[in-house]
Amino acid sequence: MVRQFSLRTVVFFLIELSLIIGGSLLAVSCGRYWLGENSYNPQLFIPHLISFAVFYHFSLFYFDLYDIKTRVPFSAYSLRLVQATGLLCLILAFFSYVLPELVFPSPYIYFILFCDFSLIFSWRVFYDWLTRHNRFNELIMLVGSGPVAEKICEGIARRKNSGYQIVGIMGDLEDDGTDSSCAGCKHLGRDYSELYSRAVAENVNRIIVSMGQRRGLFPAAELLRCKMAGIMVMEDVDFYEQLEGKILVDNLRPSWLIFTPGFKKPRQTRMFKRIIGMVLAAAALVVAAPVMLLIALAIKIDSPGPVFFIQERLGENEKPFMLFKFRSMRTDAEKNGPVWAQEDDDRVTRVGNFIRKARLDEIPQLINIFKGDMSFVGPRPERKFFVDQLKKEIPYYDQRFTVKPGVTGWAQVRFPYGSSVEDAKEKLQYELYYIKYLSPVFDLLIILETIKVVLFGRGSR
Repeated sequence: MVRQFSLRTVVFFLIELSLIIGGSLLAVSCGRYWLGENSYNPQLFIPHLISFAVFYHFSLFYFDLYDIKTRVPFSAYSLRLVQATGLLCLILAFFSYVLPELVFPSPYIYFILFCDFSLIFSWRVFYDWLTRHNRFNELIMLVGSGPVAEKICEGIARRKNSGYQIVGIMGDLEDDGTDSSCAGCKHLGRDYSELYSRAVAENVNRIIVSMGQRRGLFPAAELLRCKMAGIMVMEDVDFYEQLEGKILVDNLRPSWLIFTPGFKKPRQTRMFKRIIGMVLAAAALVVAAPVMLLIALAIKIDSPGPVFFIQERLGENEKPFMLFKFRSMRTDAEKNGPVWAQEDDDRVTRVGNFIRKARLDEIPQLINIFKGDMSFVGPRPERKFFVDQLKKEIPYYDQRFTVKPGVTGWAQVRFPYGSSVEDAKEKLQYELYYIKYLSPVFDLLIILETIKVVLFGRGSR
């Protein structure tokens, strides 16, 4: 299971699914009572319910209403819920015209919308109250305040609905090099012999070990006692990975990469991705052919030069291949050598600006997917010029080439388009996370997130 599907998110989803089922059943029962039993065929309830639930969950997902780790003002939250219901109404209206047998008939659909919206809104008001009063938070103790501890404190402080609450830090803060982020946490003492008793006194659920210096200081006996008592004990890098969905490369030991679970690439999974990619790419090329023709004409009219931008990139195992894109820049864009793309880049043409924001310039990469150079999902392919530079400056950068590059990826949906070495390092941390948990389910999640990014135009450059 992809770790982005936390237990809290799964439970939250299942509760809303049960509310949709219950609300729909109540609405149909009341409708048949008021309008007569012959007004609706109960044998159609299950297929109608399935389509309705799928459409409703898609609408909620579209407006980020399953990002329950991030707290927003309740007014904005309520507006999103209304917008999601509005999108649901548009979807239902479309299918009632195209495939009417797929959706609940009128007037039942109005009863169902009223009941389900009321139930979901009430549930979310209740859930918001619970989270604001920390009813379900997991209590965490930090042991030591090493460099990762700062990032953990920042991450939990930023995500008010993360489900975690730091009760305090044990250890010598000054020796461990604490900073402002950790300094705001309660200090539970420096004597590690009291670790177990303090953990019990604070009712701690999880202990995060973040000691910069361990030699001669590591409280192995006390941590083992905590673990045997049912308190979860984790390394700081493991917890941070779970919290943020990325792997910290600056604080990573080679032994961690060797022994940590994950980074599996089963042959059947790779073969499945290849077959599905080839079939879908071929079908998409046929469907997109008219759009590609229009884009090609617009590019030729807008600026002189070729329609396609063809450039060598490095793929799996750093094998070179020729990447296809629609040209979005002037032909002399790199007359002085390779440079990073910039915000509001003046080298981009008028048509290029539009197709970049809509991600239409990526359509020709379907050819690369069909040929087997790329997948739909994976790290973005880079040029050798930049790869040689980044491998010298970023640890573990070469590990991103252990899988095929993709049109979209975990880094693309979690981080804005990068234009510097620091941005490349940040994206690598997401890419390593993707490689660690690579699976068809994770790919599907990324594709759904990409659809949202494309529709909202976030991160385009």
